[in-house]
Amino acid sequence: MAPLTIADALVKSLIINGCNTVFGVPGIQLYDLMDAFYRESDQIKFISTRHEQGAGYMANGYAHVSGHMGTLVVVPGLV
Repeated sequence: MAPLTIADALVKSLIINGCNTVFGVPGIQLYDLMDAFYRESDQIKFISTRHEQGAGYMANGYAHVSGHMGTLVVVPGLV
C-alpha cells in the first residue's frame, strides 16, 4: 500500500465532511491533488474551470442549489 500523501488526506477529509464536488483551475501546483481526486473519483468529482472567478461563482451557485458544500481550488499567481 502506498503511503498517504497530504493530497490524499485532504481529499479524504473533504469526502468525510460531505463534499462531493470541487470546482477549480488545475495547474502544476495542484498535480498531486488532481491525482488524489482521480483516485477517489467514485466519491468526489472535480469540475475544471477556465478562470478562478468562474470557479468561485460555480461553487457558490452549487452550494445554494444543492445544499452541499461549495468547494474550489485554484493555483497561486501574481498579485
